[in-house]
Amino acid sequence: MGKEQLIKGTLHLYSETGTEGGYWAIQDERFIDPPTEEWPHEHWSYDGLHPLQDGDHLKITAPDGSIYWEGFIQLKQHPLFTEEANGFWIHADQSGLDRKFWATPFFKNFKGELIRGINDQETATPQP
Repeated sequence: MGKEQLIKGTLHLYSETGTEGGYWAIQDERFIDPPTEEWPHEHWSYDGLHPLQDGDHLKITAPDGSIYWEGFIQLKQHPLFTEEANGFWIHADQSGLDRKFWATPFFKNFKGELIRGINDQETATPQP
């Protein structure tokens, strides 16, 4: 797979015109600029956008600092416009997890750590 890459940031459902639904993603914290006087909201660069992929290792941290979930991503894909979460069309669910449990940290912008490029998926087991 190549060199491992660690991405720390904010979880969210990435969707915009043309995506025809949302993708579970993490926004790299290095590409989030704070609000300014001219723009009172954070600015997220596309350079920091990382939709989740099968084989990624994700650790989700709850607001209280506890580990909400940790494991390897294995997405169950859905046909367009057939499945939704919180009123948004989605392209996939994490296999083996309840959709509400899975979607909650993405809609509430929990923090996460994503590792790409891990070769041996058998070294970690998903934990609900």
